[in-house]
Amino acid sequence: DDSETTGVYNENGYRYEGINPNNYVNFNNELWRIIGVFNSDTHGKTGENLVKIIRNDSIGNYAWDSGNVNNWNTSSLKTYLNNDYYNGLNQSSKNLIVSVTWKLGGYSDTSTTANMAYTAERGATVYSGRPTETSSYIGLMYPSDYGYAVLSSTCQRTKALYDYDSSGCYNQNWLYKGATEWTLTPNSSSSNSVWSVDSSGDVLNYNAYNGFVARPSLYLKSNTIKISGEGTSTNPYIIGE
Repeated sequence: DDSETTGVYNENGYRYEGINPNNYVNFNNELWRIIGVFNSDTHGKTGENLVKIIRNDSIGNYAWDSGNVNNWNTSSLKTYLNNDYYNGLNQSSKNLIVSVTWKLGGYSDTSTTANMAYTAERGATVYSGRPTETSSYIGLMYPSDYGYAVLSSTCQRTKALYDYDSSGCYNQNWLYKGATEWTLTPNSSSSNSVWSVDSSGDVLNYNAYNGFVARPSLYLKSNTIKISGEGTSTNPYIIGE
């Protein structure tokens, strides 16, 4: 019985779920964590299953967009992550990153569940004039990534992301870091608000100009291999080509 087990589960991708799975990886001489393995529905690379990782620690507090517009294509945070931040990575790490399609579909209903968010992110519901996708090296986690990172046995998938402040949800979720953190996904009924993981554990929407935690997320090239390590924080996976 693995009902209370931290581990890998197949929910729209093979994902690490639970409070502290062994999903640590050494990337850029830092601790990053593996969100999971995903097919082209998420990253657009036909026929490839790619590993998606997220930095364990924040790079600081940033506005999603300093001009308070929820268009990721033109946002100040996307620009920063894919220019100054990307250029600051070491060369061996840069060599492992693949440019992918990031899905920019949004939603506006606070009763949205992880499953509903996953569909909406890959959908075409956006605020007027907003893009439904973009291509780049670096992005952020999706609301569904956060939603699925908790065990379904402790947090029912019928629960709205807006209600993840309940026991068994945020406090059994390895992606919850205790501070309000941006996701990639805009509120589709607003020109300026974006969904974030609130410090309470809920997924709420805030104006894009707010300075919240940013944790870069990216996809590794399909030929990336595990060289050594056990995936723990003290003995993370070492990866290379």
